[in-house]
Amino acid sequence: MSCPNKLSNEEPTNENENELVSEITSKHKIFHDKDSKVILDVEEEEKRILLDDLRIEKEQEYDPYSGLNLKRGTYGVYDIEDLIMVLRKDNAKNIFVVSVPKEYIYVDYMVIVTGKSQKHMSALAAYVRKVYKLKMHKKDIIPKIEGAKSKDWIALDLGNIALHIFSAAARKQYDLETLWAVGSQYDNQINKPMEADIMEQYNSFLDVFQPENP
Repeated sequence: MSCPNKLSNEEPTNENENELVSEITSKHKIFHDKDSKVILDVEEEEKRILLDDLRIEKEQEYDPYSGLNLKRGTYGVYDIEDLIMVLRKDNAKNIFVVSVPKEYIYVDYMVIVTGKSQKHMSALAAYVRKVYKLKMHKKDIIPKIEGAKSKDWIALDLGNIALHIFSAAARKQYDLETLWAVGSQYDNQINKPMEADIMEQYNSFLDVFQPENP
């Protein structure tokens, strides 16, 4: 007796296999790993967003003079308030301002600040001078940076303001705050021993910046 549901033992031909693959390919897209989108976990996604934000901030143009008054002052190229703003913007430390008596026929103010390092002192002086040049009129004189390579003391004569930039050690030793507040006859620092190069620089600066006794 014949069996109608008898299974065929014949192997499928290559032609049949190719037809099957072709049919599947035409209906469905073959998926490759390279086509997949990388899905980050929460922490990785937060890091990616942070890095993108930092990159955007870095790409934005930085204006070193933002917030500063670049117009010439009333009493000089710098009015004292404008100079203090510049010094604070460039991270000058321990800003000291003293009003100089008119009888000295010197400047209106003397400003003393401390730099964090020789590099910071030089950069601070250059920044003050650069802003001065942006504010000045044609008739104004560009200030010279005295002691530009010094690791102890840098000074600028800004016309109506004398600016002194010290290292922390030199500022303590020179103590110009006391010198201008009470006078040289009461300043104990003047008679203290100093290294030869510092003393030479000290006297040189005093010749330029310190007014004669009335």
